[in-house]
Amino acid sequence: MGLFSLFALAVFIYVLVNLVILPLWLAATSLAGALSAPGRFLAVATNRRLRQNHALEHATLNVLEERAGPPRLQGLSREEGFALRGFADPDEVRSAAEEGLARLKSGETGLAIHRRCGTTIAAANLASSLIFLAALLGLGRLSLLTVVLAMVLANLTGPLFGRFFQRFLTTSADVRDVSIVGFECAVARAGWSVFFVDPARAGIPVVIFVRTAGSGRREGRP
Repeated sequence: MGLFSLFALAVFIYVLVNLVILPLWLAATSLAGALSAPGRFLAVATNRRLRQNHALEHATLNVLEERAGPPRLQGLSREEGFALRGFADPDEVRSAAEEGLARLKSGETGLAIHRRCGTTIAAANLASSLIFLAALLGLGRLSLLTVVLAMVLANLTGPLFGRFFQRFLTTSADVRDVSIVGFECAVARAGWSVFFVDPARAGIPVVIFVRTAGSGRREGRP
């Protein structure tokens, strides 16, 4: 195969991928995302306990960030509390959770919002899907320009949507009836015992679960 033939093949593959396959794939995923995302947001928005724990998770991460910079942690909220996985001192997480809850109760509602929350990513994906579908319907055809336009606008509007969704749908800073009732810590990496070594000093990832409940229950120790 000559040099010209290789060049022509490369151009053909580029056109096929960027002007046909990529737009079609984005159209399909955008439609699926636009249909499924509202249901996921609604499921969280209608669960007050989950929204409260999500707010406390963010407050904990924000306090940790104030103390020592962005923590290497990932969070997941549930109805009975929230879990943090990554590299952290369990005692620091415990202290940050208690401080975060106290500050939320004192009116620092901004702690309930976190800029790296998964909600922001989901909101950006939803924005991208809606923008892409709107551009597709408006232009009447699939093109690389449509794809680029959707991505640029989604990156610009995603953080704004994310903060809006966090504030009004996925978190609740009203935690007056929330109490921390327990802390549970385990080593995230198989083969390590939590009693063998201090995970924070050894650089071993841990999973810390902060258990919450309504007011009136006494805190329990794991």
